[in-house]
Amino acid sequence: MINQFTKYGYSCTAVDVAIGTIYSITEITTLQTNKKSAVVPDDCFLESIEFELSAIATGDTVTMYLSRDSDGIIPLTSDQLGGATQAVTKVSNAASTGGVSFTIGKDYHFDTTVSTATSGKIYVVAKASAACVGENIRLNWRA
Repeated sequence: MINQFTKYGYSCTAVDVAIGTIYSITEITTLQTNKKSAVVPDDCFLESIEFELSAIATGDTVTMYLSRDSDGIIPLTSDQLGGATQAVTKVSNAASTGGVSFTIGKDYHFDTTVSTATSGKIYVVAKASAACVGENIRLNWRA
């Protein structure tokens, strides 16, 4: 029998995130005031992740990877693979807002043996070519 996805959704950051020029770690989970977001299922397919950014300039880039743990040392994806760095998409050169989107395409299973991992949470580790603000970061998944 073939198992099919029966649930889909997204998880997100709870607050705006300062993204600097060195890696910082941010928890992706659910936002209580956003009824459409949900915790990351313990078993799911990670489809993509979107960053909604402000305080950016033309030519800025964002590099990121996903981690199982809050220390960012057990990676789910790599910052070295093609697609781990994306140029910010903007409506116009005058705008200071825009975004980036990364394809993940990976199965995820929560692992209780990872000491700083928490069920319902995945961590995004990101940096930018110039400091900016991640107003929303959404991790899209299917379960």
